[in-house]
Amino acid sequence: MITFEQLSCFTAVYECSSYSKAARKVNKTRATVRERVKALEDVLGFELFEIHGKTLTPTSSAQHLYSRAENLTRQSKEFYTVALSTFETSITSVVLHHDDLVPLSLLSSIDDAIEREFPNIAINWLQRDREASLKDIESGEALFSVMPTTGKIYPSTKVAMTNLGTYQYAAYTATDSTISREVIDLNDLTTEDLLLTENSALNNMRYADISNRKHLVSNNDMLLHKIQKKGWTLLSTANAHHLVSAGKLRRIRISESLGTLRHEMVLFYPLHSELDPNRSRIIKIAKECAEQFSHSLYA
Repeated sequence: MITFEQLSCFTAVYECSSYSKAARKVNKTRATVRERVKALEDVLGFELFEIHGKTLTPTSSAQHLYSRAENLTRQSKEFYTVALSTFETSITSVVLHHDDLVPLSLLSSIDDAIEREFPNIAINWLQRDREASLKDIESGEALFSVMPTTGKIYPSTKVAMTNLGTYQYAAYTATDSTISREVIDLNDLTTEDLLLTENSALNNMRYADISNRKHLVSNNDMLLHKIQKKGWTLLSTANAHHLVSAGKLRRIRISESLGTLRHEMVLFYPLHSELDPNRSRIIKIAKECAEQFSHSLYA
């Protein structure tokens, strides 16, 4: 029977080319390491190392087996770490919802911060509309949701809410669009094709109803594909930044909004999550990241 300890000692000796150095690496005595490797050789029926002077040289059989042994030992260590993490945190994954207009830079910073503090928890980001998101929060299927505000801020007595500040958004079109590059009147856009995601329409974004030729799409990928061919759209300035820099989009200069447009965001989460220290901490991380975002150029 091959044991994890035998494989661990074998990989350590292979990497260190020395029983003594390998012993220090795995925090065992030299005799123990040598004994485990010898036991593995007995099970396999062939030698794994040859002695040349003071150096151990792996045999061709050892070279063939090393990568597999290293994978097994690494996976065993990961299993042990995850098992401890599961015991300590009581959760192995979280489901987080977001709206398609929420700046990706904010979501990314939340994701990074959660992963740093809870490295063994799987983080699942799902784009959802407001109604579906709140339903999942109430049922406990989602931990929190980052959404733009609408008229009714408090959707349910089972859901808590925290204001996360604002994000900037603006009107954009393709770089080679026929829409004027000069400052234009808002009325000039009423006959232009307006591309909107379903969420943007539901969130009552300013300008979302001014066009007579509105086209709804399911997600941002489809929107960005169509906008290359015609029309204009509304995007957060943070999400549009790299597309403008890449020369794919340009911002439309509208006389009615020479200042910056802003929309408020909120964090929805279930009230019962406050009783769990780990879920509560993850929610607090999201709030802390939003606070940092509030000082950025895109807030």
